[in-house]
Amino acid sequence: MGCGRERLGATVGKPKEGCATMTYTFKLARRLAVSRDYGVLTALALLAACMGDTTAPDAGSSASAHTPVSLQVIPHSVVVETNQRVRFRGETRNSRGEPVATPVAWGATGGRINPDGTFSSAITGTFKVVGRGRGWRHTDTSVVVVIPPATDLARLSVTPDSARVDAGGAVAFAVTGYLADGSEAPIGVNWSATGGTVDPDGVYHADSSAGRFRVIATNASGTLADTAAVEVAAPPPPALAEIVVRPANVSLTSGASQRFAAFGRNSAGDSVAVAVTFTATGGTISSAGLYTAGQSSGTYGVQAKAAAVTGSASVIVATVAPAPAPSLTGSSLAFGSFGLFNLTSSSDPTISALNLTQDSYTPDNVVTRIEAARAQRRKVIMAMTGGSHDNYLTNGVFDRAKWEARLQSYNTATIRGAIAGGVADGTIIGATVMDEPNVSGGGDGNTWGPPGTMTKARVDSLCADMKAMFPTLPAGVQHRWDIFEPTKPYRVCDFLTTQYSSRIGDVATWRDGALAMARRDGHAIMFSMNILNGGTQDRDGTWDCAATGGLGTFSPNCRMTPSQVREYGLALGPAACGGLLMWRYDDRFMADPENQQAFKDVAARLASQAAKPCRRQ
Repeated sequence: MGCGRERLGATVGKPKEGCATMTYTFKLARRLAVSRDYGVLTALALLAACMGDTTAPDAGSSASAHTPVSLQVIPHSVVVETNQRVRFRGETRNSRGEPVATPVAWGATGGRINPDGTFSSAITGTFKVVGRGRGWRHTDTSVVVVIPPATDLARLSVTPDSARVDAGGAVAFAVTGYLADGSEAPIGVNWSATGGTVDPDGVYHADSSAGRFRVIATNASGTLADTAAVEVAAPPPPALAEIVVRPANVSLTSGASQRFAAFGRNSAGDSVAVAVTFTATGGTISSAGLYTAGQSSGTYGVQAKAAAVTGSASVIVATVAPAPAPSLTGSSLAFGSFGLFNLTSSSDPTISALNLTQDSYTPDNVVTRIEAARAQRRKVIMAMTGGSHDNYLTNGVFDRAKWEARLQSYNTATIRGAIAGGVADGTIIGATVMDEPNVSGGGDGNTWGPPGTMTKARVDSLCADMKAMFPTLPAGVQHRWDIFEPTKPYRVCDFLTTQYSSRIGDVATWRDGALAMARRDGHAIMFSMNILNGGTQDRDGTWDCAATGGLGTFSPNCRMTPSQVREYGLALGPAACGGLLMWRYDDRFMADPENQQAFKDVAARLASQAAKPCRRQ
């Protein structure tokens, strides 16, 4: 042990004095750090240029949480003897500091290096080993000094001769060679350990097992060795770091109850069972976690405490005022779950005040509009991030930062409470994050950018942002189910609002296809029909729509007839979540007595069945 000497097969003692001498490898590393080896640097530049053709990233690639952004070649410097083999490895990490597996391409300015990182050289010299991860431009280099084998080598000395390290930790060892006359000599060694691992430069890595182990340095010819003792200490038991309360967010009406549960998470990230004490505001909670909301509306909290660690959940309590019965007369058209898009063109202030879609909303009026909808027993689909695509474009391309800014403008305690209350009492069916992500040009100016800018995966990420801000609010999107990545699924969005026009084809066939896709992908479907442009098209060149419901908003589209409103509404509405939507309000169309009767027929059918929730199954 210590400064003693081991020959293979026999142990030879060695004196303890002189053990603290500076090692050759340390002095060599210092000289390399301050030197300017222009020949090596030139060779390295040429090497990197040659490697660049095969390792450059693809055009347009960008880093993500899973993309390596740093590479470290290990060992960083090492001394070896001629023809001694040493294995280099590349350690890659992403932007979060997490290890990432990735291939490494190897090169060297001298000697020979294999694809697996094994280096050797038949000639002496100072060389650089270059590691480069494929697919990005980060490289790292290591200095390798190749020396001739030492002659008359008498013993090796490993320092320190003992060390203590925590499980999973690391400690560096060094080795010095001594000739028979007691002078130091540079040597190449091979490292090994009886537990854990040792890098070629002598850095020992303990594994998770506690105990006493040996770190062994053996000269390149395998005739001499020395050892050091390593004690690996068992890590302390993970401490309780967090209390997690589930559900984390809940909305209740006054007097309603919700059971909460809690568990712990320790410093190692493992979930553990804990005994907690529950407390609450805005209501009462039992020792078993059963919370009962009080009579006052507001945002309250549930706390669970164990030792000195506390976790919490948010409770939004909403009071529900008695509402008058809905009316089916006049221009108010209060059809319960039979709603209209874009009521901003209506001259009736009662209707337009209830609209939460398109551009008629602001963070300043959303609370009062929810209250008005509740008072008149209306159902609403919100579109806080809806409206013109121009609101979210920069240089003609979707700008997520603008979308996020619009969503964040609603992120207040008052608005969150109003929305949670509206969801809890059934006033709010859900909210859409975007209208027509499928549109990409076509000459109508309604575009998000080049084709492929918007995908279902990207829309899913918008739904995730919406749900993070409003946990109880179903989040969805509006587009034709059959023309926007129909073979790919939504995995986060709760519902899809999809609109029918007679030119699409048979309504039942189209409806059944949408429902089949929803079952496949686990989301709900809300149907809409285009009453102003979805009738039978007039393609005889006159665009008078004489035999249809009247002129649409542009040629050759015509409005639906009363019989089409009734036929399509009865085919789509009962199969949908949340009810049936229409595009869009028009004074003349709504005032037509035959149309009103068709609306009433559809509304009566919808009122006779239980509403389907617009949430993922």
